[in-house]
Amino acid sequence: MDKLEDKKLEAFIDKLMEEAPLESPSADFTQNVLHKLEADVQKEVFQYQPLVSGKVLSMISIAFVGLLVLMGSQLGLDSGQGWFGGWNMDAWFQTDWQWMKQYTSSRIMVYAFLLFGFMFFVQVGWLKKQMDRTLG
Repeated sequence: MDKLEDKKLEAFIDKLMEEAPLESPSADFTQNVLHKLEADVQKEVFQYQPLVSGKVLSMISIAFVGLLVLMGSQLGLDSGQGWFGGWNMDAWFQTDWQWMKQYTSSRIMVYAFLLFGFMFFVQVGWLKKQMDRTLG
């Protein structure tokens, strides 16, 4: 019984398909599609805009130069000590390695640092290769 219904349904669909008109695209269909594609390609996806505008950079540069001139006029360029003569900078560069005597690290931490360092450099090389392949 199912086969009989399937045959009837198939015959009905065949009859509908024969009666349906065959539609064809317009004569300039290809030109319209190509024109649309060309219009889409010409659109710029990313437009560069700097984070800091040129006016702001100019103002920062002028302020920096003005600050240098002010410091030079207040402190003097030819004083025997220089600009940083009054500062005790020797204390900044004294090394105190006493904390290293009590410091110990486990082998696992050393291995982890080595592994992560190795993975980092492998990743940098792999990313450079990817960028060269896609951009170049």
